[in-house]
Amino acid sequence: MRFAHLLIENWRNFRTVDVSLSRRVFLVGPNASGKSNLLDAIRFLRDVADPQGGFQRAVAFRRGVSQIRSLHARQYSNVVLDTTLALDEVEWRYRLEFNQDNVRRPIVRKEEVWRARHKVLTRPDTTDEDDPLRLTQTHLEQVNANSVTRFES
Repeated sequence: MRFAHLLIENWRNFRTVDVSLSRRVFLVGPNASGKSNLLDAIRFLRDVADPQGGFQRAVAFRRGVSQIRSLHARQYSNVVLDTTLALDEVEWRYRLEFNQDNVRRPIVRKEEVWRARHKVLTRPDTTDEDDPLRLTQTHLEQVNANSVTRFES
């Protein structure tokens, strides 16, 4: 599996980053230009997908949504991570938008998955509307619901 594309919005010091990634990537730039923040966005996705991690833990490790979200995020304050992965010659795309609710709990605002350009998941869905607490977890964490998007080897 390799990252082929990354779009980030409102992540730390970035308003927007939209970059295609080749097999080998070098990050260079002056101090405080965002190199570590870009890598942390990728680590965040890893932490969300980790069976020992998850969405709430990944956000808590970074001290909350307010510490993750860019100070430039005014009108549209959702944090967005949108990545395209190449996995065994199949292209997968995953988009996660999140924010916090009125008690500062991290909440999934939108989650989408595409497999070879066919959308296989869109959240929130009717089940999420019936039980809003489900939006405290990504679809990946909900084992009973994620058979369509599960990457098994």
